[in-house]
Amino acid sequence: MVSRFRAFAVSLTCLALSVGPAFSDSTPAAANDPMVAYRAYDQAVAEGKLPDAAVHAKEAWKRAEATWGPTNPNTAGLAFNAAWSLALIGKAPEGMEAAKRAVELAEVGAKAYKASEAQFLLANAEFETATTNQLPKKAQAIDLAAKAVEGSWGDMLVADALLRASIHLSVTGKASLGAKLAERSAAEVQRLNPVDVDRMALVNLARAVSKLSDQNKFLVAHEDILKARVTYGPMRRPDDPTWGALSAWQMVVSGLIQATNSSNYGTASRIKWSRSEPRDMTQEELAKVMTPKTECAGFTKFKRKRVGRDIEPMRVGYFTVNLGGVHVLTDLAPDGRVTNPRVIGSVPDSSYAEASLKGISTWQFDLPANVPATCLKDYNITVVFTMY
Repeated sequence: MVSRFRAFAVSLTCLALSVGPAFSDSTPAAANDPMVAYRAYDQAVAEGKLPDAAVHAKEAWKRAEATWGPTNPNTAGLAFNAAWSLALIGKAPEGMEAAKRAVELAEVGAKAYKASEAQFLLANAEFETATTNQLPKKAQAIDLAAKAVEGSWGDMLVADALLRASIHLSVTGKASLGAKLAERSAAEVQRLNPVDVDRMALVNLARAVSKLSDQNKFLVAHEDILKARVTYGPMRRPDDPTWGALSAWQMVVSGLIQATNSSNYGTASRIKWSRSEPRDMTQEELAKVMTPKTECAGFTKFKRKRVGRDIEPMRVGYFTVNLGGVHVLTDLAPDGRVTNPRVIGSVPDSSYAEASLKGISTWQFDLPANVPATCLKDYNITVVFTMY
């Protein structure tokens, strides 16, 4: 990532020195000088401070617009650099304006970047800011924009964009295209960093989700999701959202396997019950995914008291996968009341998080008298939604 940043920085610096603007009266004050902000960006990159670099990149572009104008190649290059820098730190929406400008000025900035690269950055930002109704169209735009830069892009932005678009397409009726995007993302990861376990875990997740529209592939999808979880491993930090999302998707896949091919009596769902059973993780797999508290071996499940609100089923909405999964971590008070509940994974849509918390926050559990205090922290509650 940093090397790609640096390569662009050097070329832009040369461009600035060779075709920089001429001023008839005086050099602008340092506060307005794009190159002062650009050099701050360059220094931040050298120090590995990419969030700071992104701030300086955006400032350099803004100053260039005011000082050099849209006909200067450096203005175009700095617009591209701002959009790119913000996308690299997960803030693509903040680079939307810069990405649009880079597309508009692509011909002027041809020595610094390709038009197809700017178009990809814009498609990525638009996907990140899309409304629910816009998402299908924006996901397909990622498909087209990524094709033009795959195989030449030097960081994981393309791989990540393809993964997000893949999962969205798969849960909204375009599973075939979702599967193709998952494999294209896998190819990008293999090209750039084949030992990137985090992204390979997400590739396996995308593969699993792409199979959920075909009940004949549910068991294969379950193997994909188990592989994703084992590849990713245990939580990397408290309330790890990636770990939580993988757990929630495992619930969905397991639920679909258990709910197909037989009678749907009493399920309040369009899906049916099945004799097929997803396999449990082996002890070896569990050891790679969970970080057990040995003192809590006998206290992993508590009986809920019949108090509080139940969690209501959800409407299917625009999803073709009609189960939802939510993984909640909560602390428990000594009397069994739920305290500090928080959702770490909610799929296929974050809206299920709110519905879960409304119910779970009112719950209370029967606790054994001898339960260790450490077992009352980060208690797992998993919810599978039936959508109707």
